[in-house]
Amino acid sequence: MDMRADGITLDEFIRLPTTASFMVQDSDRFRSFAEKNPYIHVGPVLSGGYVVAYLHEDQLHPTLRELGETFMDTHTIAYTLLDRETFAEPYITRTLQMPGTDLMGQGVILGFVDTGIDYTSPSFRYENGSSKILSIWDQTGQGNFPADMQFGAVYTQEEINAALQSDHPLDVVPHQDTDGHGTFIASVACGRENGGHIGAAPDASIIAVKLKPATPYYRRQFPEWPEDNHNIFTSENVMMGIDYILDLADAFDRPVAICIALGSNFGGHAGLSMMEEFLTYISNRRGVAVCTAAGNESSARHHTDGVFTEAGQIRTIEISVGQQVRGFPVYIWNEPWDKLSVAVESPTGQVVSLIPFQTNVALRKTLVLEKSVVALSYFQLKSRLSIVSVEDPTPGIWRIILQGNIVVSGEYHAWLPITGMVSPSVEFVEPKPNYTIVNPATAIGTITCGAYNSRNESLYVASSWGPTRLPRLSPDFVAPGVNIGGIYPRRPGAASGTGVAAAITAGAAAVMLQWGIVMDHEPDMTCNRVLSLLIRGCDRDDSREYPNVQWGYGKLDLWESFDQLK
Repeated sequence: MDMRADGITLDEFIRLPTTASFMVQDSDRFRSFAEKNPYIHVGPVLSGGYVVAYLHEDQLHPTLRELGETFMDTHTIAYTLLDRETFAEPYITRTLQMPGTDLMGQGVILGFVDTGIDYTSPSFRYENGSSKILSIWDQTGQGNFPADMQFGAVYTQEEINAALQSDHPLDVVPHQDTDGHGTFIASVACGRENGGHIGAAPDASIIAVKLKPATPYYRRQFPEWPEDNHNIFTSENVMMGIDYILDLADAFDRPVAICIALGSNFGGHAGLSMMEEFLTYISNRRGVAVCTAAGNESSARHHTDGVFTEAGQIRTIEISVGQQVRGFPVYIWNEPWDKLSVAVESPTGQVVSLIPFQTNVALRKTLVLEKSVVALSYFQLKSRLSIVSVEDPTPGIWRIILQGNIVVSGEYHAWLPITGMVSPSVEFVEPKPNYTIVNPATAIGTITCGAYNSRNESLYVASSWGPTRLPRLSPDFVAPGVNIGGIYPRRPGAASGTGVAAAITAGAAAVMLQWGIVMDHEPDMTCNRVLSLLIRGCDRDDSREYPNVQWGYGKLDLWESFDQLK
């Protein structure tokens, strides 16, 4: 067990509410820096050479500034869930069932990084009562943790089966999905027959990771987030969860499809954040398919954009702010060869004057005639980022004034936080539904899925539109995502959103991996090959031109994908 110099274990330090984390590409330079600064505790090294580091929250920003701009894209990204429960009559989707075949995901693992799983549910048990879950890593638990991760509690299939045979299973395996989202997503992807509900790949096995909620340091970045809602998760914990799934899939020597039903509006939406690059890296591995949810942001009024055509021009971003809003941030991204200056004007006309872009500049100003506090920060990452934050904003129209000092491409984009992380009364006055694919679905090489209503064949009203800022076409296609039936802990239910569509897609990917690798038709199958075969079978309406930024290449049709292989 790793013991820190202050006498507590890494597991204990990680569980402290004042602990923060960041991630960097491992290097001799960083190791030397960490050795000279013993308050930094170096954690696990993940696939691709990404290393997690822990420290007290007060030391985070000074440490990142001292590391310099090379490391500034290490900033943690906060993710939340991408579905909402609905109470309309559920739609039991069987569009992915393969009648008359053995293609039900056998020999393949489905991995979930989410809110956990109700392991007692019949959806995750075979007919003899044993569990189809190979392992649960509960990052919130205390017990036998993964040796390289050094926190949480791992429960094996043997322990889960022992719990299922007990009159008091939670005394044996004290893991619960108190939210229900993770259980629902897993039931849609690979649940066995349960009250008429069946998943897309019911014979697939499961590895489930219950994500550790973000500490108060990260939650304070979103003042509108309800105190009793713990569904904010950091990119480090998501990446460690995925790496755990990959390591265990290797140990079992099985292909794996990973479902990520989480999203964020932080990041440049170009596939260049550390989380996105990590997903790109693992998506190139044989036998790994990563399925991401496009997001539910197209109608949220959380994105806008514009372009400068020459230096010296002024552009304005207007944000409408309602009553009793605690605060909001705006993330403005532009290409690294352009240089912008930013000013802020309150609804009463008070102005924070134009400040030229300079790496790691941070300004904080309390307005004279209002209680509002305006903060402005500049960062040089793979693109340039300007963050404008307002605390206790005066209701009305806030104006962010941009000046193009150096203009080459001239394009800029601005995002508000994802739905749930910002007040519903905060929105752009002139929103643009394009470029609303969320992080990490903007990663290169993953399978990105939007959602449609399979009852009336219409696009789900909130399903995010592409392209990405790279630019790259997105989503790849759409899958059913409206009032989809599934299983919550101890009850059936329904949900809508692209996270549900991603679960269906992950089940389809598992079936494709079974055909390719388990059945030895294409033993070197990768995520890109899975995507190609799924795109080939998509249902396309003659009245639309494909691909497009709403429907991608069409509607997922697994049967047609296999029919095309004949």
